[in-house]
Amino acid sequence: MTIVNTWTQEFSYFPNIKRINHNKTQTMTVFQSISTNKIRILVNNQYGRLPLEIKSIKIIVADKTYDIKYNKKTSFSIAAKQSIWSDWLTVHLMENSYFKIQITAFNRSIHTLGSTISSDIISCDNYQSGETSYFFGVSAIQADTSSLIEKLAFFGDSLTNQGTFTDALSKVMSKENIVTANYGISGNRLLHKGNSTSKWSSSFGPAGIDRFQKMIDEFCPNTIVLLEGTNDLMQPGTGTPLKELPTGEEYIAGLKGIEKTCQKNNIKLICLTIPPFKGSIIDGIAAWNPDKENIRIQINNYILEIPHSIDLATFVSNDEQTQLSDEFDCGDHAHFSKAGGKLIAQFLENSLNGLYV
Repeated sequence: MTIVNTWTQEFSYFPNIKRINHNKTQTMTVFQSISTNKIRILVNNQYGRLPLEIKSIKIIVADKTYDIKYNKKTSFSIAAKQSIWSDWLTVHLMENSYFKIQITAFNRSIHTLGSTISSDIISCDNYQSGETSYFFGVSAIQADTSSLIEKLAFFGDSLTNQGTFTDALSKVMSKENIVTANYGISGNRLLHKGNSTSKWSSSFGPAGIDRFQKMIDEFCPNTIVLLEGTNDLMQPGTGTPLKELPTGEEYIAGLKGIEKTCQKNNIKLICLTIPPFKGSIIDGIAAWNPDKENIRIQINNYILEIPHSIDLATFVSNDEQTQLSDEFDCGDHAHFSKAGGKLIAQFLENSLNGLYV
């Protein structure tokens, strides 16, 4: 038997979101990629300053309800700064199906949260800000399976976190016995931790190079799809110190460290080129300038030299290659639309064809 994460979402620290659990109950709908008769869940209080007090967690499958337990108890507490795996639950889940997780917690303000825009893999009825849904409690699901499973991790910033292309691609890969994990954090940078005047700064997380090994240790991926660097270029000068704008050489040095880590762990690294962001605005300040564009081009030229890299930037760019094409732009000139994300997923599926045996 093999134990594998069938769904994983990187959580971050959101102190600016208050009383997310005002209804005291949250219902999540999760996509199950492979069939199994046994699961357990990861209950996450990684950034909590107080214990997370769980009254109950229930799994709902085809109108049947099952109690999740920890140490054989249906009510339990997760200490501050901790995460715990539940006891194993015997329940039959079909491949490519959905089930619900209903969490009742005593805490009203919970700041260890996941987020998404797409609802193809995970959706939640709890709290929304704009198009983004936020959820607490469960950040991963493990299954016990006899199938031979490959594991692919998506790693990056909001372009990954939002799920606009990763979710659609994950559902395609599930048909090939490939499970995926989303390790995207909105606002994340490869070289620096969150450091901004933005109210969201605390949620931007540690530098990508500092959390990369943690992702490997947790998920043990065979393949990593890396899309990061947009915020390294956009944020400096728009609420983040301009001195934190990397040179092309500095960014490439960080990327080389990622490459070495993958080689050491026998992981296939698939780097995507950084999309354009001309026209984007952060807190009323233009995030693009010609110097940043030149750095982006220098970085992308290096990425294209890395084996298995994919030129996403050219695919999503307009004819001048400096802005997102209208069919991919959500309207802020930096992020993908839902329709554009599905086109990107198809493009990446075609590009990846033949990489998996």
